[in-house]
Amino acid sequence: MSTPIAKSPMPSPAPAPSTQSAFRIRRARRGDAEALATLLKEAGYPEGSDTQTVHWVTSHPEIEIFVACDSQDRPVGMLSLSHRPQLRLRGRIATVDELVVTESWRRRGVGRALLLHAIERSRVLSVKRLELASRQDAGSESARFYEACGFVSDSMVFRHEGR
Repeated sequence: MSTPIAKSPMPSPAPAPSTQSAFRIRRARRGDAEALATLLKEAGYPEGSDTQTVHWVTSHPEIEIFVACDSQDRPVGMLSLSHRPQLRLRGRIATVDELVVTESWRRRGVGRALLLHAIERSRVLSVKRLELASRQDAGSESARFYEACGFVSDSMVFRHEGR
C-alpha cells in the first residue's frame, strides 16, 4: 500500500464543482457521533466508532474532524486530520486519517472540498507535509482521485497491531 503525500509546497487542487452550494463544511460536534459511525461503516470499518471515542477525538488538540453537511445539517462526508510536530521535518506534519463520503453524495465535489479544506487548514498550521494512506492500490479510482487533488504516491505503510 502506498502513502500519497501532498507535493511540496502543498498544491491547490482545482475548485470543486458548482454543486458545492448543496453542502457546507463545518467541524464535527459531539452530536455527530452516530453519523460518523455510519460513515465509517460505509468506508469499510464494520465497527464504525462510538460516542466516547468521538467525544475524545473532537476534543483532542491535535485532531480535527470536518464534516460536509447537507442542507438539513446531516453529515454526508467526513475527513479526520491529525497534526503533530516531527523532528526530521523540523515542523508539523499532518495526516488525513479518514476520508469518506456517503455513496449518494459521491461525485458531487464533497470529497474534493473536504481535501481542499484539509489542505488549507494545513497551510494555516504551517504544516511541512500533508500525508494520507489509502487502502486502495495505485491506479484505483481512489488513487486517481488523490492524484487529481495534488497528492503523489511515494512509500509503503507497515503496521504493527501491538497484540
